[in-house]
Amino acid sequence: MHSSLWLIAPSDDHAFNKSLKELIGSTLPSDFPHAPKNNFIPHVTITSDVDPSKTYGSKPQEWLDSLALPEFKREANEVIIELEELEAGEPFFKKITLRAKKDANFVELAAKCRQQGLNLSESEAQKWAENEYLPHLSLFYGDIPKDEVQKKIGLIELQLGFELGSLFDCCGGTLAMGAKLVLVDTSRAIEEWKPIAERECPWVMWRMAKGLL
Repeated sequence: MHSSLWLIAPSDDHAFNKSLKELIGSTLPSDFPHAPKNNFIPHVTITSDVDPSKTYGSKPQEWLDSLALPEFKREANEVIIELEELEAGEPFFKKITLRAKKDANFVELAAKCRQQGLNLSESEAQKWAENEYLPHLSLFYGDIPKDEVQKKIGLIELQLGFELGSLFDCCGGTLAMGAKLVLVDTSRAIEEWKPIAERECPWVMWRMAKGLL
């Protein structure tokens, strides 16, 4: 039973986080009222498949704090999470997502976390990050046919603009500065997906591409 490393918005009361929670918890479920509602913390997965028996054991916070991360710096060498396209997908956990651009620092962070989380070689982790990793922020989980979701993408784009448009306009596309890297036991039921350890990442910048709104 495995865990995952996520990046989440800097605080619960940040406007960006509040808007995402509204989209996930209320707005999008109302578009598909016949589907079971799945509420979850807004996040971008950095890596999954972290085996606690081979990594953190009974000391998740100690393990997370021990991860050797690259020397990123705010306002100099940030990890930029730029949300660039709204997509409907086939998989349950990717039914509606905001795909994120693979910034070079973003790829480097994912590779380092994958390497240490799965006990891989540096080259194995780098290859995964460059070729297989598809960063995204999910907005809706569900067993709904993709074509049914696709029909409502125009509506969802309007809802996205309503929630995030003013934040986008006031800050030149920057939605938030800072994030938390959290460890989550994703072997549990979705409603029990909560951080069991967290680490501040002030060098993360959340942005939205101009063409998305």
